[in-house]
Amino acid sequence: MATKDQRNRPPSARVSIAPRVVSGGPKDTAAPDWSFQNRPFDPLASSISECLRLRGRDVGVDSLLSGHALDGEGRLSPREGVKALESLGFRAHLTRRDLGDLPASVLPAVLFLKSRDACVLVSLDEEKATVIWPARSDDALELASSELQDSYAGHALLLQTKKTTDQTGDSQDTPRHWYWSIVNRFWPDYMQVIFASAMINVLALATPLFTMNVYDRVFPNAALITLWSLVAGVGLALLIDAVLKWVRARVVDKVARRVDLAVSSELFRHIADLRLDGQIQTSGGLINNLKDYEQVRDFFSSQTLASLTDLVFAVLFIAVIAYIGGPLAYPPALALSFVLIMGLLILVPLRRASNADRQMSGVKNAVAVEAVTDLETLKAVAGQGRMQARWEKMVSESAGTQERSRRLATFATTLTAFAQQVSSIGIIVIGVYLALEGNLTMGAVIAAMILSGRAMAPTAALSGLFVRASFAFSTLRGLNALMSQPSDTEAADTSLNAPTEEGAFELRDVSLQYAGAKVPSLKGVSLTTQAMERVGIVGPVGAGKTSLVRVLSGLYAPAEGMVLLDGLNMSQIAPARLRKDVQLVPQEAVLFSGTLAENVAFGVPQATNADVLRVARLTGVDRIAAAHPQGFAMAITERGRNLSGGQRQLVALARALLPRPRVLLLDEPTSSMDTQTEKLFVENLARVLAHWPMTLIVSTHRSSLLALVDRLVVLDQGQIVGDGPKADVLQKLADAGTKP
Repeated sequence: MATKDQRNRPPSARVSIAPRVVSGGPKDTAAPDWSFQNRPFDPLASSISECLRLRGRDVGVDSLLSGHALDGEGRLSPREGVKALESLGFRAHLTRRDLGDLPASVLPAVLFLKSRDACVLVSLDEEKATVIWPARSDDALELASSELQDSYAGHALLLQTKKTTDQTGDSQDTPRHWYWSIVNRFWPDYMQVIFASAMINVLALATPLFTMNVYDRVFPNAALITLWSLVAGVGLALLIDAVLKWVRARVVDKVARRVDLAVSSELFRHIADLRLDGQIQTSGGLINNLKDYEQVRDFFSSQTLASLTDLVFAVLFIAVIAYIGGPLAYPPALALSFVLIMGLLILVPLRRASNADRQMSGVKNAVAVEAVTDLETLKAVAGQGRMQARWEKMVSESAGTQERSRRLATFATTLTAFAQQVSSIGIIVIGVYLALEGNLTMGAVIAAMILSGRAMAPTAALSGLFVRASFAFSTLRGLNALMSQPSDTEAADTSLNAPTEEGAFELRDVSLQYAGAKVPSLKGVSLTTQAMERVGIVGPVGAGKTSLVRVLSGLYAPAEGMVLLDGLNMSQIAPARLRKDVQLVPQEAVLFSGTLAENVAFGVPQATNADVLRVARLTGVDRIAAAHPQGFAMAITERGRNLSGGQRQLVALARALLPRPRVLLLDEPTSSMDTQTEKLFVENLARVLAHWPMTLIVSTHRSSLLALVDRLVVLDQGQIVGDGPKADVLQKLADAGTKP
């Protein structure tokens, strides 16, 4: 285990810089050095973890870092630290305060120190301070207040619990909506938009009042002094109006950007955190949800708030018209009421059309994703025509639902334009009669016309607002359903940060049935493995080997029964900790866009070049790099398509070994390898296992991999039909005329 000084040592160059490839790794017979620094010390994450422990929550560093964007050195940034705390149910904020201004009520708190260090302030008085300084010691330290002041950088991270409980243990906190809780953070900015919109609408009265006074007072009396006084006043109003509109636009853009970043990050984090056993949506459906979020963002933006404010002030303009011209207020008032009523009535069919449009769009996206993802297979089986027919059918049905939505939207827009025109004509007609009777001046009629246009202006946006509202609320319901699906983060709230020591499994009557499946993949499986045992899982195609490996990895929870790891129910172990200690190499190795080095270190972004090179030598990945001019900086395309299946599986093995797991699960790891590569794979893995004991469970139908195991478990139709020492089980299978 690395010492405290080793943990605090600055990491070397990042993996984005390709190290020089040293060939001959597989020929090296020396014991591999597994003391590499694969998790460099993170002062902020360690301090937050200690602070949470003092507040009664044991959250490991792995859980804090999981699902959050790290900085260039693989560390938690202060802003991401706030997000991590909020996702755990705490209110947290960064503050700039003098050390002596921190009251005892906010302690323990995280202090930011110079040289990018951090510590936890437990207590403070004039002479001494009690801190937990992870870079120095795991225990509490007593320092002179002056010494801590010299190291303090002036910023602190304060946190408090959101959820409170009464004496019966019942929660007193109301669950917060995933979307509105984020939007509420920016309420002060929204208030600025409302205030600016209100002032803009008040200043809009300047132009019609100026026009009325010019026609009624300046023209009849040739009052030029009055004219220039009015010009000065209206000019000042227009200048202030322009400034306010510019400021409002800046605030709207700023708030929209910040809300978009916060909400989209929360959406993506939840999708990446979804429990696989609860996921019933297709990839196209999930992508459609992310795409449709833009409609929610656009509708609930600050610009919509400004439009609604303008609509409220339409009542003020109608009131001013009534004050100036009495009956002249009737046409705009009736027109505004007509538009509002028709808009509300049209919402019902528009909502139905929006729901149908969203569903068809999701199905269409699913077809597109399936075709693009498996384009090679599609061409190989000459299935383009069939997929083309399916695509055209979906496009046709989607176009039909979109046409209904557009027809309703056009109807709403037409009604709005009709109401505006009728309102203008009505004011002129009534104004003529009032003017001929001597009850109204020409200036008042002109002012009423201008005010009517200002009052009816929001209705032009209102029809579009109704259309966007139907789409937005339909999308929001879909997103609510998505966000209500179970995720690993929910399990982390009540889980234990328990490291895996022995890697011993116990399965008690475990059954697994995938979502939408009619038949369970596993039925009443009971199995016990010992610490550091090496077990092979064999059986015919469809026997349940992959399902068993998935249950052991914790990616899928059993429908019935229980899975224990080192005597603990696996559901009680923090998912982030479990992912670090139990690594799975799936049957289909998938790589991500980036470099070869980045793919090896994908789950451990803190790994250094030396770490990547060392594990690459142990697994044979260095040979892939040596064969390419760019070495470890070679570009990997989407899903690793520019590598062979065997090469992808070697990279997947290196990726699984880098975090130094206690359990290694392999699901048909050599299914895409030739005989020579498979032999190299087995030799390299045998070397690793010889010098680094771990539990190994491998699912395979290749006899060469059985050299790595001492025990065989035979599956058939989701049930264990054989279990015992490898030689005995192989003999029984041979006697029965069955191959493993």
